[in-house]
Amino acid sequence: MTRRVATVVWGSMLLLPFLFMGVVATARWGAARPETTAFLFWLTLAASAFNIALSRVLPPRLGPVGAGREATAFTRLVVGWALCEAAALFPLVAWIVTGDARLLGVFAVDLLALVTLFPSDARWDALAEPPRPAARSTR
Repeated sequence: MTRRVATVVWGSMLLLPFLFMGVVATARWGAARPETTAFLFWLTLAASAFNIALSRVLPPRLGPVGAGREATAFTRLVVGWALCEAAALFPLVAWIVTGDARLLGVFAVDLLALVTLFPSDARWDALAEPPRPAARSTR
């Protein structure tokens, strides 16, 4: 049952950026100055890359949830999804401000990162396991 709920939450998080994109498209106002556009593009690119990387690295490192394996997998997945969704929403906000169509490409990559976090059997099982201890230095 928990896995089905996880799939529904994943689907809703995947849908939300598209709904937000509709709002953004209707609310856009004039283009920003060129220096603002360039700055926001590079900031968006960096934030997206950081959030996508964090969505892969952070969830497996989270400690187990006291409610058991299913809750642990679900919690870790939600953390990854939230990071990807945050990454996907930021380029849309920057697009409102700048009108820079390249930001829609960043949005597409961020959304693809969220799509790839589908709660498959393999991902579910991997995230239900306890975190691996960090490697110790031999110095």
